[in-house]
Amino acid sequence: MEPHQRQFHQYGMIAKATAIQHGQAMTNYATKNNRADIVKTNLLSEGLPPMGMWDEMVLHQSLFKQKYAKKPIELTSIRFELSPSEEEARNWTMEDWQKCLDEFIHKIDNISKVNHIGKRKGKATTSVKPTNIANSQYFAALHRDSKSGIPHLHLVVNRIDMNGNLNDVKFIGERAVMVAKAVNLRHGWKDAMDIRNQRIAEVTNACMNVLSSMSAFDWNVYTDRLRSKGYNIELIRDKTNQAKVHGYRFKFGRTTIKASELGVGRNLTASKIESTFHRLHPQAFPISQRSSAFVPNPTTEESRDVAKPSGLSHPYNVVQPKGSPCFRKVLQVDGKHFNIQMPTIAYDAMNSCIKVPENGSASHNDIMNVAMLLFMGYLDAATSMSELCGGGGSPGSSWGRDKDEDDRDWARRCAMQANWLCKPIKRSRRR
Repeated sequence: MEPHQRQFHQYGMIAKATAIQHGQAMTNYATKNNRADIVKTNLLSEGLPPMGMWDEMVLHQSLFKQKYAKKPIELTSIRFELSPSEEEARNWTMEDWQKCLDEFIHKIDNISKVNHIGKRKGKATTSVKPTNIANSQYFAALHRDSKSGIPHLHLVVNRIDMNGNLNDVKFIGERAVMVAKAVNLRHGWKDAMDIRNQRIAEVTNACMNVLSSMSAFDWNVYTDRLRSKGYNIELIRDKTNQAKVHGYRFKFGRTTIKASELGVGRNLTASKIESTFHRLHPQAFPISQRSSAFVPNPTTEESRDVAKPSGLSHPYNVVQPKGSPCFRKVLQVDGKHFNIQMPTIAYDAMNSCIKVPENGSASHNDIMNVAMLLFMGYLDAATSMSELCGGGGSPGSSWGRDKDEDDRDWARRCAMQANWLCKPIKRSRRR
């Protein structure tokens, strides 16, 4: 099927959650400064403007200031974002949105175990204290993307419930994902990650087919042929030299797939796509040219001798399914080069679990690098890099990958360990 606008299966519900410190700023964003539709309020006075609702939450928190005096609450609220199935939600009434919200809150309040988190000593789940959002102050505001018109819900919840107890936020993001999966299953909506992987595989095949059909590589021909197949492709060009392409991406409604997610070993990125074309058409080049085009330059970072993992006899053997996207990178620590290779799905899982410390010097990229070193088994390098970021400590002698741990679970655990290693030396536990 190759119409002008290619049809794809749409995502089911996508849910995100995080505990936040600046509830006032989030209130302004969620309500679009009083321009968003308020779907529902809970345990708040009627008719309050957005900042009035937040002020009432702050007032409630102040009633329990003495209770939490020894360990003040830094993360004062919880932010949720709910994006239901696009086809269903386009014509929803306010009552439909309220029902969706109620279903989500009911399910998340009943979660006591989180699956596939921190699998240690054979445990497949981690226990968590259930939230009590139904008995907490909150408001929900409806957003519609300005371009696509696709609706989604922002929910801001008070951390302190009406009984004065603290809503637990341990693995709150993972809990939201679990609820979204349950809602999708109940309504017969497809899971977002499954659909994304299907799209990536389909787009990869389309790109490779177009490259195979070209007699010479040309960006205009490449994009025109993909657009003729119904794909919305967007080139990212250099600001000063429009002929130079830095990257490209595909858009599907509210979602974007970057070129770095396609193919194997990032072989369809703007910097590597011509080499990929050459591999598909070796006959188009004389033997002398082929050798220079396809043989890696020994002076490049990827082809240098890389260090063996510190603390281990060899890197972890990451099983890469044939044909699946792979992320690759070479990191330099203490003058040595460390080769990183991991499935893209593991990289994405790791990236979603990175938490940048507010009072530290480590950036998101710094923590990701530490997590990737842990993932590959370069323990000493990971520790050294975390110290350079103002953190420190060690994963410990018992640190390692469980034999039954898949790549995504291991990546998440490495991310959480990296979060801890990159915190400032003073390990004050946040609530």
